[in-house]
Amino acid sequence: MLRAGLAAAFAMPARAQGRAHRLGVLAPGRFSIDGVRRWTLPELARLGFVEGRNLDVLLHATDGDAAPLPALAADLAAARCDVAIAVSNPVARLLRAADPRLPIVLGFAGNDPVADGLVDSLARPGGLVTGIVMLGEELDTKRLEFARELDPGTAPVGFLAGATLSPDRIARIEAEAAALGIPIALARAGAPETYGAAFAALRRAGARIVVVGSFPGFAGQAGLLAAKGAAAGLPLLCDWRHMAEAGCVVSYGASAAELRRRNAVQVARILRGEAPGAIPMERPDRFELVVNAGAAARLGLAIPPLVLARAEEVIE
Repeated sequence: MLRAGLAAAFAMPARAQGRAHRLGVLAPGRFSIDGVRRWTLPELARLGFVEGRNLDVLLHATDGDAAPLPALAADLAAARCDVAIAVSNPVARLLRAADPRLPIVLGFAGNDPVADGLVDSLARPGGLVTGIVMLGEELDTKRLEFARELDPGTAPVGFLAGATLSPDRIARIEAEAAALGIPIALARAGAPETYGAAFAALRRAGARIVVVGSFPGFAGQAGLLAAKGAAAGLPLLCDWRHMAEAGCVVSYGASAAELRRRNAVQVARILRGEAPGAIPMERPDRFELVVNAGAAARLGLAIPPLVLARAEEVIE
């Protein structure tokens, strides 16, 4: 099993006759591994690639700590995977550095992969990278707008950045907030033991509500993250539905199940011989707004009627 702050890898034996295809997965959070197990591998089995029969699967993850990721990327490169799912652009760059010949499926790109130099274009990626583009900064901006609706006034909105969030992404978030007239206070966190100090820093900076940046490590620790935020008196706005179910007052993002299944289709196309650079990158076309009214009430936060009216689900 995955252990907090450490990495773990699992591999199924190759089939008895002939070489099984080998799929690697590298993520800075166990949430992504759970999603691969829950949605990607069953979809791959439906498409004819069955773990333990004609597919070996190597799952590598940390609990939000970025430090072990380069060594894990090297491990996957040494395993000679046929294709790897890279959760986030920084992870994709690590895998490409470890093995420039490795086909990579992004699941998911939080930054623009064109600007990051990973692909030539979304429609024609070229090279050896394809996958799903979420453009997390756009969603983070939308959550900043929701935060201002929930907490109008001049107090800064807190922004909790993940361990792998790049400096240029932070600069873009700050620029978007400035354009919206929203002052922000920023703190960074990685492994779970850093959450308390990060929320304390945001409180000292005057934040009364916090946007949690898209980061697999946060998604995998949704309950603890929400509890630490509540202990600091800070309502949280998160990205995935399960994070609202775990105690964030609002979640706004795509469907994890849908995106993981689309990753499976892209992996299957590569395993059947298609070049990654010829497979267009995809973007989600539907986003879910979920409100946890019970968590908001416990923190003394009133959810405006217009936000409630737009919500796909309200948790009491």
